[in-house]
Amino acid sequence: MFFVALMLTTLLPFLPYLFKEFPSQILGFNLTGWAWIIMLLVSLINLSLTKRISFPVLFWLPWTLYLIGYLFIDYSFIGLQLTLQYTLPLLIGVVASGFIYSGEELEWLFRWFIRLCILVLVMFFYGYLFRGGYTPAAAATPMLLSIALSLFCALYFTTGKPIYLIYSGILFLAPVIDVTRMGIAAMAAVFVLHFANTEIIKKLVYGLLGLIVILLIFNSRGFQEKTFYGGTGTLKELTFNYYDNPNINSSGRLSWKLALQPGLEAAPVWGNGPRADNEELRLITGLLAGEAHNDYMSVRYNYGYVGLGLLLAGFLFNFISLYRISLIAGENIYLWLLTVSSMTLFISFLMFMYSDNILKYTIYFPNYFFAMIGIIYSIKKDEDYSSYSVVQ
Repeated sequence: MFFVALMLTTLLPFLPYLFKEFPSQILGFNLTGWAWIIMLLVSLINLSLTKRISFPVLFWLPWTLYLIGYLFIDYSFIGLQLTLQYTLPLLIGVVASGFIYSGEELEWLFRWFIRLCILVLVMFFYGYLFRGGYTPAAAATPMLLSIALSLFCALYFTTGKPIYLIYSGILFLAPVIDVTRMGIAAMAAVFVLHFANTEIIKKLVYGLLGLIVILLIFNSRGFQEKTFYGGTGTLKELTFNYYDNPNINSSGRLSWKLALQPGLEAAPVWGNGPRADNEELRLITGLLAGEAHNDYMSVRYNYGYVGLGLLLAGFLFNFISLYRISLIAGENIYLWLLTVSSMTLFISFLMFMYSDNILKYTIYFPNYFFAMIGIIYSIKKDEDYSSYSVVQ
């Protein structure tokens, strides 16, 4: 039921798109807000019933304690909301690591997650074809689909069955059709850099294939017109310094950077406090909320380089730990597939952080990402116990 809730909370914000009579807000709160709050409550209830924890809590404890400590120093309601959003996926990872999984249960989880992604993909194509291009959760959809893509790529590189490559191609169509630029780059990176592809020759071949596809997309009319104010541009212009290029259409991100720059310079080490970026952007825009659309910038503004460093350290240590597991996971196909898929998703996670608020999009990506990590450590713990029991 925990994983049923995980998937239903992802589906909840899509209901107004499926059913016109379904309200987009309940009691004044957006459905995305209700979704992550419901998942928070479900996770807390399950945590109270958890009898074991396999999740690598120590990797993420400094980041978590920093968030909670800063909230006590500089409390606000929206700061509390941000703290809960940032810590929810970690809580889900802890809970997921407390269950014991059979092969049948893992396959059940995979099937239902893929069905969820298929439903989202169908809504996407329906919106593009029959609703004037109005697609649901356009920015978040590639994040969700990148998880399915990583799993399909792992299956393809492990089994060699072309059907999984076809499935991967279908998923990749979503950001391409919608010209979601970071979605295109991140999903392409998942395919090209996937850790299930362990052969050097194949890495070079698929790397070349990925480069060709990216070049074709980059030179397409839709991508050029959305990316460059002049209608055309070159790869040289499209760098990580795109904020400073007047020909690049950053979709408002340049304005957010300029707005937050004084605060970044004023408090570089410790930041300006939980959700201080929202307050600054709200004053400028007059809206109820403001997003930096860059998690690195947002975390720096709120928590300084110290906070950003602790967050990235959590990613680094967890990745190294998963890499070590991948070296010994070959005999357990479930452990292998999940480990290499999760390792690859670190890449897309860090890429999405550069152009969006994926840390806050808990129900679309982080919840699943950390749930997968929790499952991995649970399986690994059972493997270690089985080996110990055999020796004994």
